[in-house]
Amino acid sequence: MKGLLLAAAAVLCACSRPSPREFPVGMYALASADQAAELKRLGFNAVQSYTADPKSAAAFFAAARKNGQLLLISPDPLMTAGARAKDFPGAVWYIQDEPDVSGVTPGELAAHDRRVKAWAPKALTAFVVGDARKAGDYPGTADVLMEDWYPVPHLPLESSGDMVRRAAAAAGGRRVWAVLQAFDWRLSPQHDPNKPRIGRFPTAEEIRFLSYDAVFNGAQGLWYFALEPGEGFDLLRAPGLLLRVVRTAYEMSALAPVFARGAPEPPPYPPSPDAPEVRAWRYHGRDYAVLEVRHLGKYKRVPEAMLSPRWRPLFVPRRDPRDVLLEHEGGWYLGPYEVLVLESRLGLLTPP
Repeated sequence: MKGLLLAAAAVLCACSRPSPREFPVGMYALASADQAAELKRLGFNAVQSYTADPKSAAAFFAAARKNGQLLLISPDPLMTAGARAKDFPGAVWYIQDEPDVSGVTPGELAAHDRRVKAWAPKALTAFVVGDARKAGDYPGTADVLMEDWYPVPHLPLESSGDMVRRAAAAAGGRRVWAVLQAFDWRLSPQHDPNKPRIGRFPTAEEIRFLSYDAVFNGAQGLWYFALEPGEGFDLLRAPGLLLRVVRTAYEMSALAPVFARGAPEPPPYPPSPDAPEVRAWRYHGRDYAVLEVRHLGKYKRVPEAMLSPRWRPLFVPRRDPRDVLLEHEGGWYLGPYEVLVLESRLGLLTPP
């Protein structure tokens, strides 16, 4: 599987890759700077840490810089310690985690953003909202608006993409990054400890859908929460669960040039409630189309135009889109929360 993903990545990324700022594929909640190198090997070009120690923050920056990764981290420990922002070029300063949940007012957050930018005038700042319906309460604050929404298993998967779309609508020109679920809610404290714990780790298919659906709805970068979401758990030491995230991270890394630098194109077929939703881009002489079904219990027929020899599926060991679809009464269908990624063949390679 890894060989197939890397082969696809090589085809897609023969030209220069976008910088991590253009389209981060990141992992949240690193506990040690040493973990950054392993995550780079696994396809993550960005890392985040909640460390409150200035020395630890400096170590994270050194590791991320060595690996060519974007670092998302709080500036507060460094500012308090009297550190110089110019010693941390390229870091994105994480000014607040879920102000809508923690009760930080719009005025307080805006004031903190101004302080950080006075300290680091050339750097980007970012914060994440837990509920994008509150994103509009923080207009013009920070350069990056992030959204985290973790639906598994309590809410429909598409609710995550819905929140990303609300964040994009409230961004007002700011970049939008999605923080997606890659943890089990049972590792988190509960509001009522007397109730039974409910949760599970998302499946590989769910993580894949959450990722593409975030891009569909306006995300310009993706982060996965989290490497160490709870005490005693390290995703790097849980290979079966880690693989679920890594599979999609490779796809997102391979498609980052398309998402970041490709020219959006009109849908290759007319919108229809009976057909999968679709987004399309043109990049370096090829067309790319992503099809998805956003609702549970729905099977949608893929239009014949997408089954022609012009298109080949990516990230699967198949040459014909029909080989990865469900056949029913002469039609070919994409199932609930499934995603199909297609790349156009160059003219000389198109079968007769």
